[in-house]
Amino acid sequence: MLYEGILSLTITMLEDPLTKLTVLLAFFVGTAFTQVPQTPPSPQQGSTKGARGDAPDPSPGKELPCPQGKKKKEEARFGNYVIRTYRGPEMEGCLQILKSGTVIYSLVSEDFKIGNNFWHGAPIPVGTDITGTGSPNVIVSEWSGGAHCCYTLHVFEIGDKFREIARIQADHGDGSNFEDLNHDGSYEFVGYDWAFAYWRTSFMSSPAPRIVLNYREGRFRLALDLMRTAGPTQEKLAEMIELVRSDREWSPKTNSDCDQDCNVPVALWRDMLDLIYEGHSDMAWKLFDESWPKNLDGKPTFAKQFCGQLRKSRYWRDLKDTVGQCPPKISR
Repeated sequence: MLYEGILSLTITMLEDPLTKLTVLLAFFVGTAFTQVPQTPPSPQQGSTKGARGDAPDPSPGKELPCPQGKKKKEEARFGNYVIRTYRGPEMEGCLQILKSGTVIYSLVSEDFKIGNNFWHGAPIPVGTDITGTGSPNVIVSEWSGGAHCCYTLHVFEIGDKFREIARIQADHGDGSNFEDLNHDGSYEFVGYDWAFAYWRTSFMSSPAPRIVLNYREGRFRLALDLMRTAGPTQEKLAEMIELVRSDREWSPKTNSDCDQDCNVPVALWRDMLDLIYEGHSDMAWKLFDESWPKNLDGKPTFAKQFCGQLRKSRYWRDLKDTVGQCPPKISR
């Protein structure tokens, strides 16, 4: 090595120990900053062409991420389809769907499960008509990793044509699953809307109202009729109002822009959300209006911010008609 030879000769010629040390340091620092960077290998990307049609990946042996040494976890068959999940020895897993022996869909994530969600709900046999459209389906749940997030439920059509008809983002909802709620032979997705996760409070305190989705007009939409409840009686609503009004989290030093401990009790918007999603927006605003302390400022501001957050829900398009004007005219 030419550089090492020159360095050795230079150090030999130098007599002063401090000068020798200075030369050595300069050499190593200079070498560190003149190294040619090593380009890391490009990660292999999964094919999602199966979500749009039957065309397989043009080079499945090179581009598809499965299985690449991973261990097969599950396998299910229906007609000429094979659905497989893999995981380990490392934590990352993958999903692979084959039709007539050809890979048509592949996806990498932390973990997958065939048939329903990971933790809740009875397994739904592959080939079941989930949507009520007369086509066979399969549900595969995906977990992206993390302490409590995120869950996605994929619904595939596996008939003469293959397509991914839905990706339902269950977010933090590890308890979400498909059920036949009204016993009509098709299945509804039962989960939670996490639009208010971390809003003005910690995750543990964040309310998440229950939602029900069914397949209509080519997508899963809120089934408001299945979400609607009889609602609280007037006596029960009065009790809810009193509980919120007397909550110890109220404080005259309300900060409308804070992230946590905002001096407005979480019970207020938790109860409001439950009432709204159960089809009783009028009761939700009555609770808000009558439970807010008379001597506390910030009431209109909070109502505006609440509605702004509600509009961020991915289900707002289906929800807004039942919510009506948001916020309505409220007393100060």
